[in-house]
Amino acid sequence: MPMIEVKLYDRRVTEESVPKMIEALTQALAESSGAAPEHIQVVIQGVEPSHWGIGGKQQS
Repeated sequence: MPMIEVKLYDRRVTEESVPKMIEALTQALAESSGAAPEHIQVVIQGVEPSHWGIGGKQQS
């Protein structure tokens, strides 16, 4: 089963955004890979900016 894992700043993970992201990502992978949508899994996680680093620097 194909699986997509997405990590975003937690402020972008909302009750409104998650279903839209799951649908769009599932559709994109199904179209590009030929996988059946019912076999595609999507996991979306919110991460606090203080727990995220870019270029050796903590984000906030």
